[in-house]
Amino acid sequence: MLISDDDRNALREDGYVLVRDLLTPEEVAACREEIGEHFPTCEQRLADPDRYANTPTAAFFPYAGPTLNHVSAHPALIDLVTRVLGTDDLRMGDAVAQAKYGTLAAPTRDQRLHNDAWEGVSLVHPLESGIFQRVFAIVYLTDVTENLAPTYVVPRSACEDAALVTEAGLATYPREDYPQLYEAERPIEAPAGSALITLGRTIHRGSAMRADRGERFALFANYHAAAATWQRSSTFVSLPGAPEAPAARRFMASATPEQRQLFGFPPPGDAYWNQTTRRQIAELYPGMDLTPYTPIAACATG
Repeated sequence: MLISDDDRNALREDGYVLVRDLLTPEEVAACREEIGEHFPTCEQRLADPDRYANTPTAAFFPYAGPTLNHVSAHPALIDLVTRVLGTDDLRMGDAVAQAKYGTLAAPTRDQRLHNDAWEGVSLVHPLESGIFQRVFAIVYLTDVTENLAPTYVVPRSACEDAALVTEAGLATYPREDYPQLYEAERPIEAPAGSALITLGRTIHRGSAMRADRGERFALFANYHAAAATWQRSSTFVSLPGAPEAPAARRFMASATPEQRQLFGFPPPGDAYWNQTTRRQIAELYPGMDLTPYTPIAACATG
């Protein structure tokens, strides 16, 4: 599916939109199976607490399973970000899977309201308009209800005067100093397979689990234009040919050119491509279709 213009307009107007049915039931089922390579269920944690006492609740791209990797670079998300930013030269900032558990299985907490425009790594003030915006996606792999850690968002109409950096020099908004923002916040309840899309300046927060049992599994990813060189980007692997990087090689081999470009891979038509680089890439990523990467000289000569 592609994300509609109505949803894009809602994102621009409100700072957030919930896109239902981004994933098919089959994709949700595959993601749920693959996420088990990274996280136990709540019942598994409760049944064997010693085994899972130190299990991380976050895992970073590339994941063990192919479906999780492709969802993080979902074509519908790429298309939406392209339309929002007005450029198809995009980069992935971060991609992480997260697990939250019921209160019997793991600690949980409420976040403060905050914005993600700064990200904590930029030396320049964020320009949250046009090509310089950041777009965030949370893809839910489990149902999110009132008691299963919904994300809270503040509509843009209720926070237009809120500074991206407060007088305290932070991008967070303490409840005691900004009660009006907490009064305006709304919880986002969502079925598995849906995605909450926000912009960098959107004020929001993660909430604690209220249920004593259950889990919330979700994929987080954010995107920006390559022109915003001050934003963080990552290749997500150090040496893609190394023995410890098979998941990255499998993803790159099966990805589309648009998905690869999110990670800085040279696009079709780039001067990088010649007969030598095509041969080297074929060796590095067995099975990759290099048809789109025909060298410019070869195109010119027929």
